[in-house]
Amino acid sequence: MDTGRYAKLFLSESKENLAEINAALLELERGGSDAAVARLFRAVHTLKGMGGAMGYTSVAELSHELETLLDKVRNSAVAVTRPMIDTLFAGVDALEQAVEAATASPSVNLDVSVMMAKVREAGSEERSQTFVQEVSPPPQPKPDQEAPAPAPKATRQIRIDSKRLDTLMNVVGELVIARDRIQKAAERIADPEMLDAVRHASQILGNLQNEVMTSRMVPVWQVFERFPRVVRDTARTLGKEVDFRIEGRDIELDRSMLDEMGEPVLHLLRNALDHGIETPADREKAGKPRTATLILTAERDRATVLIRVTDDGRGIDQTKVLPRAKKLGLIDKTTTKLNEQELVAIISRPGFSTADKVTEISGRGVGFDIVASRVRALGGSLEVHTDAGLGTAVSMRLPLTLAITRALLAKVERETYAIPLTHVLETFSLSKPMLLESKGKPVIAIRDDLFPAIWLRERVGLPAPDNPASGQVVLVELAERKAALIVDQFEGQQEIVVKQFDGVSGSKTLFSGATILGDGSPALIVDASSLL
Repeated sequence: MDTGRYAKLFLSESKENLAEINAALLELERGGSDAAVARLFRAVHTLKGMGGAMGYTSVAELSHELETLLDKVRNSAVAVTRPMIDTLFAGVDALEQAVEAATASPSVNLDVSVMMAKVREAGSEERSQTFVQEVSPPPQPKPDQEAPAPAPKATRQIRIDSKRLDTLMNVVGELVIARDRIQKAAERIADPEMLDAVRHASQILGNLQNEVMTSRMVPVWQVFERFPRVVRDTARTLGKEVDFRIEGRDIELDRSMLDEMGEPVLHLLRNALDHGIETPADREKAGKPRTATLILTAERDRATVLIRVTDDGRGIDQTKVLPRAKKLGLIDKTTTKLNEQELVAIISRPGFSTADKVTEISGRGVGFDIVASRVRALGGSLEVHTDAGLGTAVSMRLPLTLAITRALLAKVERETYAIPLTHVLETFSLSKPMLLESKGKPVIAIRDDLFPAIWLRERVGLPAPDNPASGQVVLVELAERKAALIVDQFEGQQEIVVKQFDGVSGSKTLFSGATILGDGSPALIVDASSLL
């Protein structure tokens, strides 16, 4: 049998089982009992069977040794000790390498004999020095206990290559562009029958678009599930004690967006572990618990998703940031304190780092730079809240999907720009009494509040208007910040297909992408985070 055609499916299912194994191992390390061991045994047994069926000898043989060890643990024949847990983690790492090698092209059968010997040795040790609650047999039902109700029939599911969904989403996007062009043409012709047909087709396309977008939405735990193991290993390397929690596992994001978020979140977690969280001894001196708290959160906020990494460490030390920033010429030498917006701008600079030495974890000044660049490229924004001695929270605010969004179209001279409605609070015409000055800077008075005035024409390099008090105002909001963006005129709202692009090196990061309008002309998408 030619198993090569099934290699991708095997790899996908193996990753799911490996994630389950790592999660159960972490639970066992924290004091889990028979339930964690049962999960481990099932997942390893499944991998063994899959590897054997595919002819991947190294996967099957190593899985068999791990299964044998777990069977002894399950039957209370051996004790769960710290060395055994370490051996199990090492064995799972070797198993993951064996899976990757077996499914590579060409397939490679790794030599796992050394690891198998270590697993056998761990299973031969006598029961002593347990460090968790010993595994107890599962509780037996009482004779008079009712049988559990049968589980509801599971929904049938099929696996689809994500590239097929990407292609389908692109096709729907092109259909949206074509629909807008047809709609404009139909309005010009003003034929009632054609207008009715276009409206009906538009409704069908809307349903199709919604179904495709829904099929691309996946819960964040599919990416988050690998982080507990990373945090555990990094904390042990650094000699730190950390209680890591994940909140909002079921929040959904577009698959393509979620794939892009793995690396930035990893950088934030490693940065918190290395720079933010203190050693147990230092935490005790500061009157804190020896074990630090690190939380990864996902939550919905209107049409965006907020992904936040929070720690209760030392916070960002401005006494280290300020001298470094002054030395690099990033701020004026008379500056004594940075606000949070200035702090984000500085620590996001390529190469900026306050680490005393370079380690394998950090110190080269690339972590926060990567996070800021990736978030901006995705049309999102980065927020940092820090308190010296108390901790830091870094939040990434992202759109739900990269593909299609609704935008306000605004014109400056001959060019049309798209402003995502996610950041638009309200719009109105500008009048002279609304234009004021505060602390030497222009502001717009809206009811009883003052907002910074931003002329889009100045941001795109055009000369200031002859009459500053003319035009239309867009009140934009990002997190807790608001500003009044002034344009020449509005051209309505439209669903736009977002096209990502790489900006010119050294240019201003004013735009997050581009789109094609109903008349076939291009329009740049304004990045709200660059305005505020």
